Amino acid sequence: MMRAAAAFGTMDDGRHRAEFYGMWRTMYAAGFSHPKAFETMGPRQSALTEDIRQWLLMGTKRGRTITEVVRAGGKRFEEFERVLLTLGEESGSLEDNFRLLSDFYMKKHKLMNWVKKKMAYPFFTGLAACAIAPLQLLFFGHEVAYLVIAGSGIAGILLGSGAIIVGAAARYGRKPPLARARMARALTTAIEAGLPLARAVRLAADASANPEISGFVSRIGERELSTQSIGESLQGCPHLTPEFVAIIATSERTGDFSGLAKLADLYEDGFR
Repeated sequence: MMRAAAAFGTMDDGRHRAEFYGMWRTMYAAGFSHPKAFETMGPRQSALTEDIRQWLLMGTKRGRTITEVVRAGGKRFEEFERVLLTLGEESGSLEDNFRLLSDFYMKKHKLMNWVKKKMAYPFFTGLAACAIAPLQLLFFGHEVAYLVIAGSGIAGILLGSGAIIVGAAARYGRKPPLARARMARALTTAIEAGLPLARAVRLAADASANPEISGFVSRIGERELSTQSIGESLQGCPHLTPEFVAIIATSERTGDFSGLAKLADLYEDGFR
């Protein structure tokens, strides 16, 4: 069960990341230096988030900028947060970008909670099936055989539960409605942060975690992506529905991308 608990725990990192950026924003607004902020907030419960805190603490203590530290942080940082932190420092809008990142990761956490609920039923059903399926062996007096078969099945699920849960979560996460939700949320956040449209679209496609969407966007030329509307660029993109493209077109005309965030909420709530 420990492996299952650890796997489910990694799916909670969005909440811990959201708390981290929320605390960092508060301390930054209060005038704390970056090293002082990381020291004051103390160790984080999530191992992944704590690794980020320690990396940022060590780097900033040496006098390096946030941009330098996150660029050297490798897989500790998602490309999306690396770009927003860099942009925030370069443009003097770090406080705003901390808020955007905190909101983004809290929404991501809510999405993962939905995935975990979907995962809990098949996981515990599998454990029950291992105990129930060979019950007829007990009826015929084969207690040892029952214990071996049932015990082996349960042990196999528990030992491989980490990989099973992570793999199943990834499969759920790649479903088109959830990929659309992540892309809509990321695109809204990136544009609100002031990123160029071409960069915002590419980041949003990567944030969708759907290879067909990211592959489609990666094949669009930089000049084409920079000079035409987002709606035109995404015409024909796999898994993007007519209402998705229509809301993007409306958002571009009005300059208000809040409709995309609302659409993301609908996708996460089960809208197809």
